[in-house]
Amino acid sequence: MVENDTGTQSPNGHYQLTTLSNGLTVVTETLPHVRSVAFGVWSRAGSRDEEAGREGTAHFLEHMFFKGSENRSAYDIAYELERKGGYLNAFTSKDHTCFYAHILDDHLPVAVDVLGDMLQNPKLDPAELEREKQVVLEEIKTSIDTPDDWVHELFLMDLYGEHPLAHPVLGNEESVTGLDRDHLRSFIDSRYRNGNLLIAAAGSLVHEEVVDLVERTFSERSSENFEDRIVSQPGKSGTEFLHHRDISQVHVLLGSQGLPYRHDDRYSLVILMNLLGGGMSSRLFQSLREQRGLVYTVSSATSFHEDTGLAAFYLACAPENARLALDLIASEISDISRGDSVSEEELQSSREQVKGHVILALESTFPRMSRLAKGILFEERILSIEETLANIDAVTVDDMVRMAKTILRPEIITTTMLGATEDVA
Repeated sequence: MVENDTGTQSPNGHYQLTTLSNGLTVVTETLPHVRSVAFGVWSRAGSRDEEAGREGTAHFLEHMFFKGSENRSAYDIAYELERKGGYLNAFTSKDHTCFYAHILDDHLPVAVDVLGDMLQNPKLDPAELEREKQVVLEEIKTSIDTPDDWVHELFLMDLYGEHPLAHPVLGNEESVTGLDRDHLRSFIDSRYRNGNLLIAAAGSLVHEEVVDLVERTFSERSSENFEDRIVSQPGKSGTEFLHHRDISQVHVLLGSQGLPYRHDDRYSLVILMNLLGGGMSSRLFQSLREQRGLVYTVSSATSFHEDTGLAAFYLACAPENARLALDLIASEISDISRGDSVSEEELQSSREQVKGHVILALESTFPRMSRLAKGILFEERILSIEETLANIDAVTVDDMVRMAKTILRPEIITTTMLGATEDVA
């Protein structure tokens, strides 16, 4: 094995990074004040890495890894951790898939063994595969039947167009029905090579012991170069899309492509979006709900990818109020763009709110483990908490004005409406 980093200090712990001879990278953070460990296996295998017509492959494969290995049944995979009081789960995103366990420190070897077995020796039983298709199809139907969920998928398709980021994580009925064992094996071979995986852990642990467990459990799978994902800028949209559904409200998402992970302005964008839609004290919540009663909820969101990102607002309201709500959002953005409406006090309040979210999240082992993994996978280094807080504190009013003028320009805003769109003025 090769030690790449002896560790960087952070509050209440430190991280250490080791690259094994088989190509696997292991990064850990020791937290002596807890008794548990969050252990995750991360792969750069997301919905954006799927072939056209095979949408949903990454998510479906996530399900199948739990359906039995050559050594364990699906029941055994769940039971071995649950009988120890632990927890095993996974999720798939646009960029990656994560399999993780949360378990007492004494039982970490069990978690490593179970995850290593299910990911390296998946059975992919044909009968289980067909049965799980029905499960995922029901999951897709649930998403479609939930307007505040489905409008997000529609928005991403409207915003990103032909770009792979438009692929719905769950896939669609046709693509999922057409998946077969050979295609799943091929996806594993290309996206689950050791050079494409990262092991991250945070909690009551000793780095060298985790490295030893991983080295003994995870085999010498290929770490050769794999076909990398397409990284390219999507075309700009700036269009309104109306999707009719016979329901009482319209669910609205509006926004634009944001910034990639490593962009210097990402902190400025986060502070801006928080000021506009981050909680009950935000400008949009106060304007749309508290002052005018137009909505029950309105919120903002930012996300980051390797080549682009997302900055968006969500609301749901009566169709006849939709245009007024959109006008009010446009007005708030315009006020900030003019450069004279944000006080230092308001800026400081937004900064402190974001810093609070960052610090409070780090009181749990799973967010700490996730921070390590995303730092290595997408930002190429792990920022210390002090660096992150300093970057937040460095955001100025001028930075926010620049982001409003650049990212939230009216001509590049995409708007997606789902619901009784014929009643929208």
